[in-house]
Amino acid sequence: MPVSAMLGYRLGWSFIFYFFGFLALIWCAIWMKNISELPEHDSSITTDELTLLQREAMNTNTYITPWRQILTSKAVWAIIVAHFCENWGFYTMLTSLPRILEDLLDYHLEKAGFFSALPYLVMGIVLMLSGNFADVLRDRYVWSTEKTRKYFCCLGFIGQALATIAATTHASATFVMIAIIVSVGVGGLPWSAFSVNHLDLAPQYAGHLMGLSNTVATLPGMISPIIVGIIVSEHSANEWRVVFYLTAMIYALGAAVYWRWASGQHEPWALGQTPFSETFD
Repeated sequence: MPVSAMLGYRLGWSFIFYFFGFLALIWCAIWMKNISELPEHDSSITTDELTLLQREAMNTNTYITPWRQILTSKAVWAIIVAHFCENWGFYTMLTSLPRILEDLLDYHLEKAGFFSALPYLVMGIVLMLSGNFADVLRDRYVWSTEKTRKYFCCLGFIGQALATIAATTHASATFVMIAIIVSVGVGGLPWSAFSVNHLDLAPQYAGHLMGLSNTVATLPGMISPIIVGIIVSEHSANEWRVVFYLTAMIYALGAAVYWRWASGQHEPWALGQTPFSETFD
């Protein structure tokens, strides 16, 4: 974001595409040089790593996927709703933050680009720290898996909702900026909970569950900008206040649903495995 803002402000918007397109070409060259088709063709792999991969490849089976049980599981829907609600705030801020900073704080493009990236830097740090801290709590049996997931997710959602509402006070530019940073940054807490909760419920179907929740959680990226565009027609503070209140309500919904239905235990339908086919029955 800071680089895009600087390039757009100084050289024009087209240079943003030139710059990142050039970086993509460099990445492709590095990828083509270092990636191998098979593990045994990788010059950097160790003997132990190769042996492990070959042994695991021999033990793979195809299992019946219990789609009916998955789609009717409250614990699964708790993850889906939490993922959706977190991404609503994530995409709302990601797509609107430069405009918010310009409309509310009168930041020009270059300055807005820097401050637009700052909340996501904080979020990345919080995510890494909270994930490790959650593992410590579970490994030392301080909290159960379910309690850890619920507290991290719901406290994060509540913190995000309160910070989002605080940003509507417009007490000062500094206060609003801090509130926005907290609103986005604390999102690392929910991510450290619901994003790994699939493994708690059904390790062998974690890919299916992640694909399901991530598909639903992509919808805010399409819906949120449209809703914001409808609400914010004159770019006034009151219009942005409505956007912030809506986002806070969605965070609160995510906390309520996850607290009520989330689980840290294996689901009954994940305890048995029947190989060789996949069905909706």
